[in-house]
Amino acid sequence: MRDWGKAFMIQTVEGRVCQICEKNEAVVVCNGCGKALCQECRIFDIWGYGCGHGDTMVFCPKCNADSTINVWKVPE
Repeated sequence: MRDWGKAFMIQTVEGRVCQICEKNEAVVVCNGCGKALCQECRIFDIWGYGCGHGDTMVFCPKCNADSTINVWKVPE
């Protein structure tokens, strides 16, 4: 089971290349796998809880599609 304690924080990066497209400058790290992502490859989601609260999450396409990582993802 993944320890989500640090995963709820969005981590920005500088001076790295996107690990998905391998061409653009990375700006953030995937909350699922930790890969550096550019603006085009990142996917934002909001994990809602409680009464009107939510944590912003950012995923690579693979982690976004995996319901064991993005637990709020609706299977297609």
